[in-house]
Amino acid sequence: MSTKVLLVEDDLWLAELESSILEKAGYSVNVAAHATAAIEAVDRIQPDVIILDLLLTGSTGFALLHELQSYGDTQVIPVIICTNAAEQVSLKDLAQYGVKRIVDKSVMVPSDLVAAVRSVTE
Repeated sequence: MSTKVLLVEDDLWLAELESSILEKAGYSVNVAAHATAAIEAVDRIQPDVIILDLLLTGSTGFALLHELQSYGDTQVIPVIICTNAAEQVSLKDLAQYGVKRIVDKSVMVPSDLVAAVRSVTE
């Protein structure tokens, strides 16, 4: 059974690109465009890892991180932050929310996302 990835990204073009990269690497990917859809997807698919953009339409990724930490079954899901605001957040500060890696969108290459998922699931 392949690793289930929930990709929370409101930029449709980027979500399709990232999803394609992850699927080619053998992951099963579900995409949610905002925090509400992400919560519904977490309940439905029970992902092995969540890739989260912090700057989402309507609600921030921080709200989703808080929500995930409020339930025992979701607080154990590793989270990878994939954001253009990487310089403004620190792994140390976000570790309490289950964040295991931060990927900077502005400088990442496709293999960075796959490496990040591998690092938290294997």
